[in-house]
Amino acid sequence: MKNVIKIIVSDIKRLSVNVVAMVVIIGLTVIPCLYAWFNILSNWDPYGESATTNLQVAVASSDQGIMIGNIELNVGGIIISNLKENTTIGWVFTDTAEEAINGVYSGDYYAALVIDEEFSSNMISFLGGEIENPKITYYENEKKNAIAPKITSKVKTTIEREVDHAFVSTLAESLLKGGEYFASLDEDGNITGEGIAKLERLDSDMKSLVTILDSYVALMESTESLTEAGEAVTSSADSITKLAEEMAKSAQNAGQNAGTDIQNVKNKTDEKINALNSKLDNADYYINQINSEISNLTLNGSIDTTKLKEQITQLQKVWGSKEEQGTLYYALANFEVDKNIEQLMPGVDAASITNSVHTGADELDKQISNLDNDVDALENATKTGIEDFNKAKDTITSDMSQIATSSSNLRQQYASVISPLEQKVINNASDTVAEIEKLLNYNATSIDMVVSSLDGYSALMDQSKDSIVKSRDEAVEMEQQLSELIAEIKSIGENEAYKKIMELLQSDPELLSDFISSPVEISDEYIYPVENNGSMTAPFYIVLSIWVGALIMSTILKTTVKDTKELKNLKNWQCFLGRYFTTFVIGQIQTIITVLGAFLFVGIQCEHPFYFWLACAWTSLIYSILLYSFTYSFGNVGEALSVILMVIQVAGAGGTFPIEVLPKVFQVLYKFMPFNYSMNALRECIAGFYKNTYRDCMLTLIIYGLIAVFVGVVLYHPFKILNEKIESSKEKSGILL
Repeated sequence: MKNVIKIIVSDIKRLSVNVVAMVVIIGLTVIPCLYAWFNILSNWDPYGESATTNLQVAVASSDQGIMIGNIELNVGGIIISNLKENTTIGWVFTDTAEEAINGVYSGDYYAALVIDEEFSSNMISFLGGEIENPKITYYENEKKNAIAPKITSKVKTTIEREVDHAFVSTLAESLLKGGEYFASLDEDGNITGEGIAKLERLDSDMKSLVTILDSYVALMESTESLTEAGEAVTSSADSITKLAEEMAKSAQNAGQNAGTDIQNVKNKTDEKINALNSKLDNADYYINQINSEISNLTLNGSIDTTKLKEQITQLQKVWGSKEEQGTLYYALANFEVDKNIEQLMPGVDAASITNSVHTGADELDKQISNLDNDVDALENATKTGIEDFNKAKDTITSDMSQIATSSSNLRQQYASVISPLEQKVINNASDTVAEIEKLLNYNATSIDMVVSSLDGYSALMDQSKDSIVKSRDEAVEMEQQLSELIAEIKSIGENEAYKKIMELLQSDPELLSDFISSPVEISDEYIYPVENNGSMTAPFYIVLSIWVGALIMSTILKTTVKDTKELKNLKNWQCFLGRYFTTFVIGQIQTIITVLGAFLFVGIQCEHPFYFWLACAWTSLIYSILLYSFTYSFGNVGEALSVILMVIQVAGAGGTFPIEVLPKVFQVLYKFMPFNYSMNALRECIAGFYKNTYRDCMLTLIIYGLIAVFVGVVLYHPFKILNEKIESSKEKSGILL
C-alpha cells in the first residue's frame, strides 16, 4: 500500500506545480457537464405546444359545400374554423391549394393539407346509395428535417378527428332538432305527451266499441226468445182473440186499482225519505262543527278537547245505535222498500235496494264510532311532539271527511235510486194500462202480422250475428294490443338513460351532438409522472457525459508509471491503483459539477436528489476504472475499444428510443450494456422508486468494476509486449501520438 500512496502523492505534486496541467484538468472537469446540460436543454420540451406551434403547416379548403334540406353543410369550413382554435401546430390558412402546395416545395411549410372540392358532398354520399370517400391530400417535406415529419404527421390524426367530429356533430344536431318533438313530455314525464293522450282516448273508444258490440251480441241471442214467442203467439192467436173480450171488461177496473196502489206506495216512501233527510241535516250540522273545531286546534303546550268531545257525543246521539228507537241509524237500518213495488214492477229487487241502504248505514256507523279513538290518539300525540300531533290531526280530519262523504252518498242513494224507482213504477203502470187497452182492440189478423214481422226480424238478426261476433273479437284484440303499446311507450319514459337524453334534448341539441361526436372522455392517470422531456432524457445525457469524461481522461492522462526509483518491490496492481486515483478524483469532480448544474441551472425534476448524486458518483467510479483499465492494459487499442462501446451504447441503450423498437441485435446487447443500469438507477431517482430496482441496478454495476480490475491487473502482462510494439510503430510513423 505504501507504493500506492507514493504514486498518488507524486501525481498530486506534479499536477500542482504545472499550470498547463491544471488548466487541462479544469477543462476535463467542465467539458462533460457542458455536454450534459446543453443536450438536456435542447431536448427540454420539443413536443410541447410552445415548441410545435413554430412548425408551420399549411391548410387550404376547396370544399364547395352542400345543401341538406334547409341546412347548409360545409365540412371544410367547419374544419378550418376548428383548426383556428387548435394551437398545437403553427397552422397557416392559405387562400388556395396551389399556394399551400408550393409552400411545401419551397420549404416554407413542413406540410400542407388540401381539402377536396367535393368533400362535403362525398361525406354524405351514403344517403344516395353510392359511397364516395371524401379526400384530404397531405403533402409533407421530408428533406427539411428528420424529426419534423414525425411531429407534423400527427396533424393527420388531428384533421381526421376534426372531420369525424364535424360530420357526426352536424348530422346528430340535425337529427336531434328534428327529434325535439319526441322530447315533449307531458306533466307525468311521458314521451310525446300529446300522442300518448290520443292513444289513450283511442283505447277508451275501443273499449266503448267492445261494450256496444257485446250489447249487439246479447241482442242477437235474444232473437231466439223472440222466435219462440212468435211461435207461441201464432199457436195461441185464437185463444188471444177469445180472451180479448174478457180482458176488455176488466181492464178499466184494473187500471184504476193499479193507479191507487202506486200512489199509496209513493206516499209511504216519501214520508220515510223526508224523515231521513231531516235527521241527516242534523248530522251534517254537527259534522261541520267538529271540522271547524279540529281546524282551530294547535299544539301549544296541552290542548283542550272538551268541546270537541261534546260535539262528537252530540253527533253520535243524533246518529244513535241499533238498540235506540227514533234515531237516524235506526231509521236507516230499518228502511225497506215497499214490497208492493215488486208486484207493480216485476224485475225490481226490493231486497237488493234495502241491503244497499243497510250497507251504507253500517259503514257510516263504524266511521262515527271510530271518532272516539281518533280523539284519544290526538290527546296522546300532544305528549310526543308536533310531528305526531299533526299526523293525528290529519287522521281525524280525514275520518270526518269520510263521514261527510258517506252521509252525502246516502242522500244521493235516495235521490238516484228510490225516487226514480217510484216514478218509473208509476210510468210503467200507466204504460201497461195503455198497452192493455190498445191490445184489446187488436184482432187475430193483426196478431198474425206481428208474428210474421217477428219471424222476419229474427231471421235477419241470425244472419248478422256471426259478423258482429267476429267484429267484436277483432275489436277486443285490437284494444289489447293498443293497451300494450301505450304501456311500452310509457315505460320508455321511466328509463334513466332515456331521461338523461331527454333532458339534453330539451336543453340543448348542440350539447348532445357534441356528446355523440365525442362520447368517450379519457381520464389521464400518469404513473411516475415526469414534468418535461428534458427531465426524461437527463439520465441518458448525464450517463453519456460521465462516459465521455472518463474517455477523455483515459486518452489524456498517462496510465503507466515511469518514475519508479523510490518505489521498492513495485507490483502491477500497485501501479494500477496508484495512477487510477487521479482519474477517480477528476471523475468525481466532473460528476458533482454535472449533478449540481442539472439541479440548479437546468432545473430537472428529481424526487430523490441525494440518491441521484450517489448513482452518478457510483457510475463515474465504475466507468472511469473500466476505461482506465482498457487503456492501462491495451493502450491505444483500449482507447478505441472505449469509443466503440460508447457508440454502441448511444445507439442501443434505449436512451432516446424504446429498446423494443430497435433492431434485434441491440435488444440482445442491451442487457449487457452498463448504460442500461446507470440510466435506470437515475430514472428511479427522477420519477420515484419501485421496489428494489435502484438497489439492483447499483449492485449490477459492480460486475463491470470487477471486470475492470481483472483487465487492469491480470491482462496487463499478456498484452504488454503487444502494446510496446504498437507504441514503437506509432513513433516511427512520425505522425501519430
